[in-house]
Amino acid sequence: MNDFFTNRSCHTNHLFRKILKQIIFIAFLFLFSMCIQDDPEEVFSLKPGDSLPGFSVQDNKGGLISNTILKGKISVIAFMNTGCPDCRKELPEIEKAYQQFRDDESIRFIAISRSQGYESLTDYWIKNAFTLPYSAQEDDFIFQKFASQNIPRIYIASPEGIIVFASDDSYIVTTEIIVEQINGIAGKLSLIHISEPTRPEPI
Repeated sequence: MNDFFTNRSCHTNHLFRKILKQIIFIAFLFLFSMCIQDDPEEVFSLKPGDSLPGFSVQDNKGGLISNTILKGKISVIAFMNTGCPDCRKELPEIEKAYQQFRDDESIRFIAISRSQGYESLTDYWIKNAFTLPYSAQEDDFIFQKFASQNIPRIYIASPEGIIVFASDDSYIVTTEIIVEQINGIAGKLSLIHISEPTRPEPI
């Protein structure tokens, strides 16, 4: 009799373990299929060839920066938040590029914060001795015109307001990259200017 109950108990335990394994396996397949079917939300960002969106911000000197004001100039627009580690790495690179072009009135730089107020942003600028113009934005309203998520981001646009370079947070944009992009736009403008036919002098 004891052997009967012992064997029955062993059989029940074996059956339970088998059913439990099947349940775990089915649950795993279900979760795996959910991962495949539920694609992550697509990240929106302006890309080369797109026009700058309509936007307007005030910089730290009280000047107005907008897509309209930037027309006729090469513009470098950076989005960041100093609480972001990659932003802290990228900002010195942008600052060095700005130093190279700060006296060129045909080129404008602006760093725009994403959800970071004036006080903390200004403190960080002073602490790091940055001279790069910046605009503190308490929310992400302006940022959302350019991208849906992820910082740092840099957009470089031509004088026509067309984006020619756009970065995301997958790598750190160096000073060399920024300078190369600006010089590339400036070089094309020089070629266009040189190729324009000269009009004959009136007699």
